[in-house]
Amino acid sequence: MKKLVIETEKLAENIENLKKHCTGKTIFAVVKGDGYGLSLLPYAAFLLEHGITHFAVSEAEEALALKEDERFCDVNVLLMTPQQHPDTVKQLLNTGVTLTVGSMDHISLIQSVADKTDVSAQVHMKVDTGFGRFGFSYRNEAEILSAWKCRDKRVAITGIFTHYSCSFESRYNITKKQDERFDRILAFLKKNDPHGVDQLFVHSANSCGELQYSNPSCNAVRIGSAFLGRLPIKAPVALHRIAYLEASVLDVHCLHKGDNVAYGNTYTAKEDMQTAVIGIGYKDGYGIIKANDAFRWIDILRYLVADLKSWGKKRYLSQKSYEILGRIGLYCTIVKNDGTLHPNDMVRADCNPLFIDSKIPREYR
Repeated sequence: MKKLVIETEKLAENIENLKKHCTGKTIFAVVKGDGYGLSLLPYAAFLLEHGITHFAVSEAEEALALKEDERFCDVNVLLMTPQQHPDTVKQLLNTGVTLTVGSMDHISLIQSVADKTDVSAQVHMKVDTGFGRFGFSYRNEAEILSAWKCRDKRVAITGIFTHYSCSFESRYNITKKQDERFDRILAFLKKNDPHGVDQLFVHSANSCGELQYSNPSCNAVRIGSAFLGRLPIKAPVALHRIAYLEASVLDVHCLHKGDNVAYGNTYTAKEDMQTAVIGIGYKDGYGIIKANDAFRWIDILRYLVADLKSWGKKRYLSQKSYEILGRIGLYCTIVKNDGTLHPNDMVRADCNPLFIDSKIPREYR
């Protein structure tokens, strides 16, 4: 038996602390990736109960799942990924999802679908200031102005945003350049339409961006991982990590000095000892981490330094309880038993909810 437990008191405290930090700005709660692994609808409902009324997702299926639930029918849901298929755009418009546009083709498609289906569309313009994924290039002011002038009774532009590529950086260098480019576009649009831009949701920052480099030109912010307390930076507000994996002890076992543990014989008992077999493994998402997928020399060196720092360090199931012995297996993990663990006992395991198998039940506790 296993489940992912979401600690509601800690989550509620994170929400309140972030709302205070973002006073004066509209928070778009980013609930992509099945709510960062917390299960989309229960997680979004919890945020809604605690005063969050704007949401952002990355996939059309996520946006539709929210808007087709009666709790979110009147809630603002922004789909941050531009859509190219007319049938998908039609379905999204019919449910009231706010779409993202990053080119004239995107706007033309939405206008065409809106006209044919006799519905109105709300869109946010995406400006690419240095991420290189979606959006109007910050260099192409003429195209941005053309898109801005395309708004009509069918298509209302209600927001404009960009996305940081290095908001976790310790120095305000790359992010500052993106802020400057975004601010120039805002100033350009205001010059051509002094009042229209003032009515928009203007946002550039994700969690790290808002907590480190808040842009005063923005009146909205996208908060995702900060709600879970999982950030690669030291946050200026108090945040808790809010979830853990709970699993049962399958068996206890005795080892003699010199016995090996798990695949590859990577651990050898230094003395007679007792172990416990916990019913979680990498098929459940336990122990899974993001691969080292960058290949600049500085990144390679950073990964090597991190590996060297971890050399010989003990790994624990949860903070400093129950040392993990050997490799994590497909469906079980072996730990050192101090005599307190027995078959069918439930134990906690630290984890990243995003990687935990969606088939494992989520429990808000």
